[in-house]
Amino acid sequence: MSRLGFAVCGLVVAVLIVPAAALAYSWPLRPFYEPHPIRGYFNDPRLSGPETGFHFGVDIVADDMTPVYAIEPGRAVVHGMAVSVFPRRGRPHLSYWHVMPAVRSQQRVRWHQVIGYVAPGAGHVHLAEIRQGTYINPLRLGGLAPYIDDTVPQIPRLTFYSQGQPIRPEDVTGFVDMTADAYDPPPLPALPEGWGQSWLSPALIRWRIVQGQNTVKQWETPVDFRTYLLPLSLFNFIYGPLTFQNKLNRPGHYEFYLAHDFDTRTLPNGSYVLQVDALDEQENVGQASFAFTVTNIP
Repeated sequence: MSRLGFAVCGLVVAVLIVPAAALAYSWPLRPFYEPHPIRGYFNDPRLSGPETGFHFGVDIVADDMTPVYAIEPGRAVVHGMAVSVFPRRGRPHLSYWHVMPAVRSQQRVRWHQVIGYVAPGAGHVHLAEIRQGTYINPLRLGGLAPYIDDTVPQIPRLTFYSQGQPIRPEDVTGFVDMTADAYDPPPLPALPEGWGQSWLSPALIRWRIVQGQNTVKQWETPVDFRTYLLPLSLFNFIYGPLTFQNKLNRPGHYEFYLAHDFDTRTLPNGSYVLQVDALDEQENVGQASFAFTVTNIP
């Protein structure tokens, strides 16, 4: 299920849309065919430890020592506190992280066989999916199912930067960087204590510039997390300097670059509106509009 949300003076109006998505995988936790809370999305920012960069899977909330089940049969490979299962040729392989293994390497595992238990202190299982050597998004349409997201991404702020410093939108000149704060509220409220206000990254962000009824700058899509893991080299190109990840008792903050070194001289002096869309994996759309004025010296 998805819905389209319009932000108008703080009011969100939702229009329900039902996508035609085929079930690909059940969940690796019981109950298999009910959605589970998620506290970390694909390509979320990771700013410390071995995962610095883009998050290469999804974090599914679970109590410590909860059984973790194979959602595809295949051959197991154990590496530390993680288990990978390699299925038949042509299917992506799946890795289950932060688990105490209950299988050994090279063992054949069945569909929905217990392969491990959530490690003490982890509070979640990190599920990663790899196709032809590339991480792909487990929450893409046709991935983990059922997955019901009834929340609409939010875009609370736009910032213009000149030479690394924020400037007033009423006086935009020269070359500027443009960023938008955006987040997706968790689709399920049942996150554990301390994680309940966690924000998640949208799957796609796009923007355009309009003046009156005319589009003066066509849609651009600087952020697209829907399918593939992005390379580390793009991290500081996509995430702005105010970004930090979710942590226990501290919700994350996501600032996204819309454009680097945008030349405002391509626009005649005057008033404009920058329109921003943020979409999640199930194509719920949050929309926001921000007025700004170009005041270049002729």
